[in-house]
Amino acid sequence: MTISRFFASAGVRRGEVAVTRAKAFEAAHAFRDPAFGVHARVHGHNYVVTATIAGAVDPRTAMLVDFRELDRVLADAVAPLDHRRLDLEYPPIRGCEPGVEALARALRADLEPRLRAAIPHARLAAVRVAETEDLWADDEGGRRMELTRAYSFSAAHRLADPARSDAENHAVYGKCANPQPHGHDYRFEVTVAGDPDPSTGLVADLGALDRAVEREVIGPFDHRYLNAEVPPFDRVVPTAERIAMRIWELLAPSVAGLARIVVYETLRSAFSYRGPVSAA
Repeated sequence: MTISRFFASAGVRRGEVAVTRAKAFEAAHAFRDPAFGVHARVHGHNYVVTATIAGAVDPRTAMLVDFRELDRVLADAVAPLDHRRLDLEYPPIRGCEPGVEALARALRADLEPRLRAAIPHARLAAVRVAETEDLWADDEGGRRMELTRAYSFSAAHRLADPARSDAENHAVYGKCANPQPHGHDYRFEVTVAGDPDPSTGLVADLGALDRAVEREVIGPFDHRYLNAEVPPFDRVVPTAERIAMRIWELLAPSVAGLARIVVYETLRSAFSYRGPVSAA
């Protein structure tokens, strides 16, 4: 399980301490609309639900909450989904497509009263439902929700400004400025935000998002030497910060509700960018 799949920091206010706990379950589902292709067949996932609560630390215990209490509440809410066919056996999403958005909204509605009764000094800040390592939804309690899809590409680059000498570039970028390129397996997350469709419960058309990402990012970037083959990196240093900004620029015209891009260059580093409001 990746940290990004597990931890949701959104919805936490200044001055609060947040605690996130996770609960896994296994379930099957099938989408109703044949337009979903293979997803209209009965299939299943290893889901992970995380609940983030926030509030003030108890001075007596130096904790926000006893994990055991939060785990109990989370387990009780998730139990009706475990080893079930969700579209037939989980009434809160009946009538909607059984996507992660509908599950996150239903679980938040179930968890809020349970947590108010069990942990009255804390509030539910966010609920995340992850269907896979690469797809999850966040519900922070408002009308809008966030849906995140993760992708990857492999590319080479060299951190070197063409206007600087090799010595100057080495002083700024160290070994990343070596004359021959090095490379990474980049992972990047695309987050869109919006109001769930009243008839389907979905925030975004994942098929359209996948096509846009493949066309604008993966196709041009994958198995390329960025400095030589992917404009504007022939004149702009291809740092991970710049890559995140460029992905935003490429997707914003066609992805409605684009909210955030996160690029992981290695297992130790992540780079996030929110650009101007998308006009899509």
